[in-house]
Amino acid sequence: MIQSHAGPSGPSDRRTGRKSSPPIFASIGTVLIDAFDSPPRPILDADNENGPNANSNPPKGLMGLPTPPTPPTPIEVQSQAHAPTPSKSFFRQLPIVASHLVTPKTSPVPSAGPSTPQLSLDDSPLPNADEVYEMLGGGALYALVGARLWLGPDRLRTLVDRAPMGEESDVPPEAEDKLNNLGEDIWVWNRGENTKMTRARIRYEGDVRFFQHVVKAPHRRMSQLLDSPLCGAQYLHISPPWSPEDVSGLLDEITSLREADPTYNWEPNIVFEPTPPSCHPGQKEWLEKIVPFIEVLSPNHEEIFSILSIPPKEITDPDLKPTVEGVIRHFIHHVGIGKDGKGIMIVRCGRLGACVGTKEGGLRWCPAYFEGEESKTRVKDVTGAGNSFLGGYCAGLSLSGNDPYEALLYATVSASFVIEQFGLPSLSQVDGVERWNDDLPHERLEVLRKRFES
Repeated sequence: MIQSHAGPSGPSDRRTGRKSSPPIFASIGTVLIDAFDSPPRPILDADNENGPNANSNPPKGLMGLPTPPTPPTPIEVQSQAHAPTPSKSFFRQLPIVASHLVTPKTSPVPSAGPSTPQLSLDDSPLPNADEVYEMLGGGALYALVGARLWLGPDRLRTLVDRAPMGEESDVPPEAEDKLNNLGEDIWVWNRGENTKMTRARIRYEGDVRFFQHVVKAPHRRMSQLLDSPLCGAQYLHISPPWSPEDVSGLLDEITSLREADPTYNWEPNIVFEPTPPSCHPGQKEWLEKIVPFIEVLSPNHEEIFSILSIPPKEITDPDLKPTVEGVIRHFIHHVGIGKDGKGIMIVRCGRLGACVGTKEGGLRWCPAYFEGEESKTRVKDVTGAGNSFLGGYCAGLSLSGNDPYEALLYATVSASFVIEQFGLPSLSQVDGVERWNDDLPHERLEVLRKRFES
């Protein structure tokens, strides 16, 4: 059961019963709880671990973090933050058998994708389930945070599975409080029969990751979205667990719905970032099949290199940027992105910034918000940066009259707030004005615009 209802004219507010406007941005990625068998690892600069902005005492219990901590780029140095105090974990109420722990599926083809090594349990000791660290995470969560910096909660939506009414809640109160602090309207609780909140179990042995699905992330059907407050969204964000092949199935469903119902009129602008395990050459044909129906395609450079069988390149390689530019030109001029080839491709390149390209306007780079020495003191954890970047990008498109280059500035600022700390950025109000990490997004936007235009 979905707690509120939407039709083509827009969702109905469950508190007032009045029709509200369709959202600007909706995501069918995940909002989930990760449980780490060992303390999660923030990505910190070693020289700044004890600096004024270092998080020397992460909060206890459930923390607002995504899964999994992103492997560092070559310029970054990992260091172990002080471990959070173990707390009684809701996760441990679920029956978990350590011998069932598995690694994510990967392509048999050598990949330029995510570089965290993964081994079987034969190669590593079994995880210790006695101390579990629970965290909020998921691509939808961080994309919505990125959009939320610019848009009110009434313009944002996602579906979140949880146990049906009448059953014991599987959403910890701390998690629900954190979500509601961002805006209760954003979270559409799906309490269908046998639904559970998505959960994963993760353990790190040094740089080796072990992973287990506890409750797998759902792949939403379009028919489900039509009967939810997500219906009518201007931008539909699709992120992990979706592969290009999965998106092809969703597009086929849209075609079938359109043919079966002449009144069908929701044609969202699809924004797609592929799930990392699908970033291998076996998905190349699927990706090329779907991109004419995608408005914004945004992998990171490792992911798109892997799909295209391009050898990995270090972030310091002078050939990296020209290679990224060649990839974007290939897609916008030879494959075609979006309706009539008018779509957008953005390749995210970590500390190098991001490159956006359109057939009409060409290519342009935007630097990362924090550069040089400042990045060493300000960047704490890059987990969720790419998701928040895309949420900010869609908000920027909406606010800038669909300017793909101006929107890049919004995206970059959104990511800057996510990477400043271990977890979600803080949201507060001072004299009726929202402040994020005690700063104003629009002030950062103007600072970045000056650099972008110089």
